[in-house]
Amino acid sequence: MDAKPCQIIEFFNGTKQYLVPLFQRPYEWKQNHWKTFWDDLLDRYERGAADSVSHFTGAIVTAPARSVPVGVSKHLIIDGQQRLTTVALLVCAIRSLVEEDSARFRKLSRLLINEDDEGLDYYKILPTQFDREAFFALVRGRPIAGTRVTEAYDFFRDCLKRGDSDDNTIDLERFIETLNSLITVVSINLSDADDPYLIFESLNAKGAPLTQADLIRNYVLLRLHAQAQEEAYSKYWVPMQHLLPTEYLTEYMRQYLMMSGEEVSKSEIYAVLKRRFAEIPDKDVLDRLKELHSCAVLYSYMVGLQQYSDTAIDTALGRLRRLEMSVASPLLLRLLSAKADGLISAGDVLGVLAALESFFIRRMVCRVPTNQLKRIFLGLTRELPQEYPVPFVVRYLANGVSGRRWPKDEEFRNEWLVYPAYSGSNDRCRLVLETLEADYAHKEPASFEAATIEHIMPQTLTDHWRNHLGDEAERVHEQFRDTIGNLALTAYNSELSNAPFEKKVLLFHKSHFESTKAIAASSIWNASSIQNRGLDLFARACRIWSRPIGDVG
Repeated sequence: MDAKPCQIIEFFNGTKQYLVPLFQRPYEWKQNHWKTFWDDLLDRYERGAADSVSHFTGAIVTAPARSVPVGVSKHLIIDGQQRLTTVALLVCAIRSLVEEDSARFRKLSRLLINEDDEGLDYYKILPTQFDREAFFALVRGRPIAGTRVTEAYDFFRDCLKRGDSDDNTIDLERFIETLNSLITVVSINLSDADDPYLIFESLNAKGAPLTQADLIRNYVLLRLHAQAQEEAYSKYWVPMQHLLPTEYLTEYMRQYLMMSGEEVSKSEIYAVLKRRFAEIPDKDVLDRLKELHSCAVLYSYMVGLQQYSDTAIDTALGRLRRLEMSVASPLLLRLLSAKADGLISAGDVLGVLAALESFFIRRMVCRVPTNQLKRIFLGLTRELPQEYPVPFVVRYLANGVSGRRWPKDEEFRNEWLVYPAYSGSNDRCRLVLETLEADYAHKEPASFEAATIEHIMPQTLTDHWRNHLGDEAERVHEQFRDTIGNLALTAYNSELSNAPFEKKVLLFHKSHFESTKAIAASSIWNASSIQNRGLDLFARACRIWSRPIGDVG
């Protein structure tokens, strides 16, 4: 690292280019910043040659840009882009008040451009994509109204035309000399041995906290050659940001890293990715970024931000979302990635998704603690083979014991009859009831959109229901109120509420839901009725959410 004081104008001398990394914020200075800078500069101008004390405006940190060995010398602006850009805009404003065919105009232009170069190399300052069009237009002398950089240009132009503190016309030659000799910064040039990523993180810690995804973006793009950064940013990173809003992007990074089977906490995301990227040569960084983007597309299907092209797979992914089992996300990413690469079929994916749904549903009903799930799925993700994933997943899950178990039919049946489905997640409960109803395969199935969950024996006991249930009304109500046998889908919920069973039966008889309509065949509703209906529905559930009999070798 080389640090030394210098005049800020030295950054604009010679053939060179300073790049504002594409991932940094756009030009943000406002009128209060411009006024402070202008007042300091005007103060030095008005003091004249008698006072040669320079005005210090802070530090500018740069690093050599990774670039191919052609064209102008390129440097990344790690810190100080607002000041450097502001000076360039001031030079544009001064030049606009000078005759175009004069030597002074050409001299000022050489502070802004590399006149022997073309394309992007023509410009000495290369702002972020957000500001480029407006900045380039100012350098070419054709301002675009309505942009922050143009507002700064107009501010300085007005100040120059307005004159000094005594309303005297500003001597542009002397003003330029003041800018050249009396505005000082500390120039900090990082060497190849310095870690620009660490310094960037440290400097930016003073502002709004950077997310783990921000740090990853900065690190990955800084690993690329300057010429490749723009393509990588616009072609892969920006589309990924559009696919996954901020609240999804960082979590996606974590799930992506766990595709290896390694557990990664939210605070470790950047450190783990940086470690893995450090293991690959620079030439492979772009390929890894492409993979990151491709998997982001797959993740957008998993979290429901986009629809998967295969309707059956999209539906199955939606069902897993309703079960709120994000713990399986690394495994799903591996599956969908293998499908995208042509290594497995849609049938393979559907087979695994069906096994996972059965695994989750049975454990949910049997109230198996969830504290083992992360370990189960990281191991499964780590060991998943590229071929024949369905039998492997089924065998892996079926052979789990204790807290890792996939409950067998007998346990599933016993717990099904007493499982308080309504007391948990409403959407999970709806998923179970909707799936059971769909199993009736009605030729004209009713829509679930307007349906609500009705307690046949109501949530609050009335005197009528106490009489209906008999001596053990309180016990029956407490034990079976929220069980699946006592729940039904209906569009009449507000009309039914705490109504007597006899009135409910009349409305159930009109229901378009077969599982609800069947209740109308009962003349009484008590503990036996609830259990019998629970058993009828279990026969369907056991078939829908099946698992292999016994352990699988």
